[in-house]
Amino acid sequence: MKYSTTAFAVLLFLSVGAHGSTIVSVQSVGAAAGGSGAFDVSLNNTGSSTITVGAFTFGISTTNTAISFVDANTSTVLGGYIFAGKSLFGPDLTGPSSGQSLSVSDVFATPLSGALVAPGATLGPGHVLFVVGSNSATGAFTISLVGNPATSLSDPSGNVIAIDTLGNGTVNITGAPEPSSLFLVL
Repeated sequence: MKYSTTAFAVLLFLSVGAHGSTIVSVQSVGAAAGGSGAFDVSLNNTGSSTITVGAFTFGISTTNTAISFVDANTSTVLGGYIFAGKSLFGPDLTGPSSGQSLSVSDVFATPLSGALVAPGATLGPGHVLFVVGSNSATGAFTISLVGNPATSLSDPSGNVIAIDTLGNGTVNITGAPEPSSLFLVL
């Protein structure tokens, strides 16, 4: 009995140690006051096991009233879209938005299936488009991921996949965009 308890404890320890980490983060980008821009939300599996994602949701917000989120879609740059070719809601993922907040979700289109995210892989759950008011102050402004349930992952059976880290990003706003050279010629 003593050996079976020890073996069970070793197996439990090894399985816990193999988990690793799931990171959802916002890319940091720059934009000019009066301009527009885009950034990706990314999912990174730093664990040693493949995870299967059947659905996700993410919520973002900023306190800068000069930044307005206008759309989210599947045109991710970082690693490709997580449900490429199998998106139930894409290509447009826009959900509830109030300008300074946005909430979107998608589901893998094949029931009881999902996207495989290999160890070390980074995939994109969304590409977010925004505009910056011409009256915006310059500087770096935080784009925050809102915690669970606004930002969450689930497997094909609907079970929660733990997100170990939420990584905020920034929009670095510079002065107003330069007038076009055509305008200067006129």
